[in-house]
Amino acid sequence: MTGPLLVVDDDADLREALEEVLRDAGYSVTGAINGKHALDVLGDMSSLPVLVLLDMMMPVLDGAGFARAMRQVPAWRDIPVLVFSASANARQVAEEIGACGHLRKPVDVDTLLDAVRRHQAA
Repeated sequence: MTGPLLVVDDDADLREALEEVLRDAGYSVTGAINGKHALDVLGDMSSLPVLVLLDMMMPVLDGAGFARAMRQVPAWRDIPVLVFSASANARQVAEEIGACGHLRKPVDVDTLLDAVRRHQAA
């Protein structure tokens, strides 16, 4: 078992489905509804996530804004971020925010689990 994962997506159905898949695979998962909420959640977590799964298009604070804010906090700077987006330029967006990788929505369960295993912090 590894440390917790943080799933950030404003689509409640998708976020909950991702959380369920990850929990069923043995991960501890916390969800957040947007980037601002995710920053609050990070501040309240008893142990930092080993990976953030981040949607890019969200109200209040989008994925890029969250990533910039997260990188400003020294304790959070090195948490890997895995972008998932329906955007055709998901790879470019991931590179721009310093993400460790990207997935295209809709996310295939096996691809998701493989990416989580590969990208979570050691």
